[in-house]
Amino acid sequence: MSGLNSLLTLDPSLEQHDSKVSSGGTVRAYSHDTGSGPVLCLVHGWPQSAFMWRHVIPMIKSKYTLYIPELPGYGISSLPPKPDKRTVGKLIIEGLQSVFGTSRKVIWCGHDRGGRVGHRLIVDNDPAHNITSAMLWDIVPTWEQWKAFSNPLAATAYYHWPFLATTTAPQMIEMMGGYEYIKMNLERVKGQNPAGVAKFRENDAIDHYAGVFRHPEAISGSCADYHAGAFEDVDEQKKDQEAGKKVGIPTFVGYSASNLGRMHDVESLWPEWADGKAELKLVGIPDGYGHYLPEECPDQIARLIVEWMDKHGK
Repeated sequence: MSGLNSLLTLDPSLEQHDSKVSSGGTVRAYSHDTGSGPVLCLVHGWPQSAFMWRHVIPMIKSKYTLYIPELPGYGISSLPPKPDKRTVGKLIIEGLQSVFGTSRKVIWCGHDRGGRVGHRLIVDNDPAHNITSAMLWDIVPTWEQWKAFSNPLAATAYYHWPFLATTTAPQMIEMMGGYEYIKMNLERVKGQNPAGVAKFRENDAIDHYAGVFRHPEAISGSCADYHAGAFEDVDEQKKDQEAGKKVGIPTFVGYSASNLGRMHDVESLWPEWADGKAELKLVGIPDGYGHYLPEECPDQIARLIVEWMDKHGK
């Protein structure tokens, strides 16, 4: 996608990959290979791109092999054949394994929608994916998020969930303009910490994210993601819970104490979705940092990643 900054603009030492996958499409990603050890897969969410990891990467790339994909359906990688989290996750793993092979372990580190894709994969626990631990940033399980909408505060704060899931959303966004719509929403959900907001804005990030959504494919693909999140993904999670199929690998959940932590009892919710056998670590990030934690307080996030990788990334 020409005319946009990318991770390569900021760090030419990264390698770009355009991997052909089984869907017939392409997964674009960036990597940095230390030559051994597991692959730390850094996955972005809505309405962003791999650019969101720009502050964290320089602090960890000398320590770990990195794979940073562009979510299929978000305007840079190809649209997936289906928008559900399992399909998207498998495409990302295909892209990763096309670069690093199938033998290296994977630690999934996903923010927002990237966290939801990771949640799907670690519950599936397909041995072929070789995911041995996970870090999920600023999410509760999708079904829990929908249940919270009986609270008017949550329903208005996360209005985009039901809106983007409707069939009319792409047309309505295009009528407003994708750039303007994304810029408006990024302004809505920023944190309350001035230093964090300034850090988030660095490198013309808002213009980058909003610019991606000038393209109709980014609008339609991301709306399809939310539509799947209202139907297929929720149905799968309900079936999982009824069958007692839960997270069974070491998992870290980091969240904004002032945003997500204000809407949900994160510390009580997540244990209901884990099997109780593997470590589940929950960390609320204080001081008014908002949803975009890897950009607002990257030093803290990088430190937590290093601590987790030192324990579970061998």
